[in-house]
Amino acid sequence: MSRRKKIGSLSFELLLLPLVLVLALAFSRTPLGHDLENLTLDWRFQLRAWSDPPAAPQVLVVGIDEDALEKLGRWPWQRSVHAQLMKLLDSRPPSAVAFDLLFTEASPDAEQDRLFGDALALSPASITAAMAQKLENAKKYEGELAGNTKAITSIQGDQSLIIGEDTGLLPVGILGESSHAGFVNSPPGPDGIRRQIPLIVRCGTHIFPSLVLQALLSHEGVESDAVSVVLGRSIRIQGAKKRWSIPIDATGQMTLNYRHPRTFSVFPYAALLGHLAAHQGQEWPAKFPPVKDQILFIGQTAAGLSDLGPTPHGPQTPLVLTHANALSNILSGDYIRQPDHRILIGIWVLLAFFTIIPVRFGPIWLAVLVPALFVGAYVYFAFHLFRLESLHLPLAWPVLGFLLVEGGSILHRLVIELRAKSRITNMFGTFLAPQVVKQLIASGEEPRLGGEQVEITAFFSDIAGFSSFSEKLTPERLVTLMNDYLTEMTDILHDNGGTLDKFIGDAIVGMFGAPLYFAGHAHSACTAALQMQKRQLELRRKWKHEGGWPDIVHQMQTRIGLNSGLAVIGNMGSRRRFNYTMMGDTVNLAARSESGAKSYGVYTMITGETKALAQKHRDDITYRFLDRIVVKGRSQPAEVYELVGFTNEISPETEECLHLFEKGVAAYQSQRWDAAIAFFERSARREIHQDSNPSLVMKERCEVMKIHPPPADWDGVYVMKTK
Repeated sequence: MSRRKKIGSLSFELLLLPLVLVLALAFSRTPLGHDLENLTLDWRFQLRAWSDPPAAPQVLVVGIDEDALEKLGRWPWQRSVHAQLMKLLDSRPPSAVAFDLLFTEASPDAEQDRLFGDALALSPASITAAMAQKLENAKKYEGELAGNTKAITSIQGDQSLIIGEDTGLLPVGILGESSHAGFVNSPPGPDGIRRQIPLIVRCGTHIFPSLVLQALLSHEGVESDAVSVVLGRSIRIQGAKKRWSIPIDATGQMTLNYRHPRTFSVFPYAALLGHLAAHQGQEWPAKFPPVKDQILFIGQTAAGLSDLGPTPHGPQTPLVLTHANALSNILSGDYIRQPDHRILIGIWVLLAFFTIIPVRFGPIWLAVLVPALFVGAYVYFAFHLFRLESLHLPLAWPVLGFLLVEGGSILHRLVIELRAKSRITNMFGTFLAPQVVKQLIASGEEPRLGGEQVEITAFFSDIAGFSSFSEKLTPERLVTLMNDYLTEMTDILHDNGGTLDKFIGDAIVGMFGAPLYFAGHAHSACTAALQMQKRQLELRRKWKHEGGWPDIVHQMQTRIGLNSGLAVIGNMGSRRRFNYTMMGDTVNLAARSESGAKSYGVYTMITGETKALAQKHRDDITYRFLDRIVVKGRSQPAEVYELVGFTNEISPETEECLHLFEKGVAAYQSQRWDAAIAFFERSARREIHQDSNPSLVMKERCEVMKIHPPPADWDGVYVMKTK
């Protein structure tokens, strides 16, 4: 195809590309699109967890864990416990102490609140939790202070988007007077995971810092008037030590760059109390976190407590870690970065267009490989860049867009090729066999005579005494019977990977391992033969239940022959009409095995080659060695076996029959005729078919050979007299 024609034939794809882009971008804004993108983000958090760096050393989590509950009593504790901690911390003053705990109700014992309030007042950097929450019958909060925390006044943007409520839960009485308040509103996403955390919260008519932001302000030693907010861009803080710029969205929320919980320094609450008490006035052990000048987040970590929830790193993670994670992100400048979406869209369009060309005009393997490589490379770089740079390349819409573009292009190609195939079928279907037409379409070559030599298992089956059926049934009934029978048998042949060669009246000719070779073709052929015999038994029962069929139908038996080896496979026939078929010595021996089965009183006879290949693939079938024979038309002997059944379905009586028969064959081959006859008589009584079976056949042969012994050089080979 010329270059101009190729470009012209891409008109569909050139229309498809912008349409898919619009659909993919629109999908990314739907709840499902958000959920899928969040899922890929969770995978990225999890896959990079092994390489997560330690959290900012300034952040220390004090965990109220199982040990603390055991040592300090059932939760909630008396507030004097927290008062004791705050007093002990006075010897190693942190830069901020943030309680991720709500103290919004007075204690039954006012002395407890007084003790805790006095202890909080010891540290100007103490923070207790507050929450903007809708309260029934409460007035709109209009105060400019939350505890000792001043409202933020320098705000640009639409403040109605900021998370909050008209009312709230604030630290009670003396606790609020003795500490700053930090708001802990942190609404989860639709999937329950907190992916963003508000840094500013509206309570009533004013905007206040969150627990995280207030901890940073206390750490810097500044108040809320040092904060300026530009919604959708950043929160800026002019601290005592440095200037901060924290990215936020239009609602005042910061996206959490989750690091694995193990990267955070956690000091158990009870252990911290004990060590602070034990080391008053003494040197602090170097193996412990310094505590001094650190930012402490005190919160619940015990599994039985309530402040746990799902994060990308686990279904039940202490939520105090989300505050610690957010502050660690800020202190380390460890933010999730977003790419320029205009550049990303441009790159996506170029890549999508250039992958369309091999999809439309390349071979099928290339049409599948190229898009798969591009998608795989994009996914790899998205994960790799996230691990190295925390760069969040979107995955959901670009991958979906690729799949839609490439899928649409492949579908368009399929439509074009189907039209071409339809033309070929119309041209050749009237004088070529259907299977040759299919092969012609698949290969793209002109039909010709010829073939190739491949290893197969040849299959032949024939209904025993079929000529009698024609005498007993009308032509219409015979056709109905054969259609029923041939349909069931052919379905089994195909289901096991076999290829139908032809029907010859009631006979089925097939092959396993061609036109597509597969290693287990012999085992598949044996499986198909066993399933056919079982299905024929079911058909006989069905016909008998239906009624109206003569007894000969109720007694229908099929003989099957199998042989494996090299055969010539290909298109054979005249130059005007030919069929995909098989020929060769392997095929002839399979046919002789089918016809020879009658001579041994069996219904499925296979050669030693088929048995060996089948057992090599899977040894789950029981075989009975019958004889070494030379069939009519051949000079070389062949071992033949009866296909008895699946080993796990063989009854103990049949096992005993096979054991006795094996001993009889050994005696037969060593010309101990009397012993052989005795064994065959015993095995005959255990045969399934009593009228004709291998035991009776071999017993009669031994009786003849006893009278007319074989020559002295006899090697155990029996020469068949008939086909």
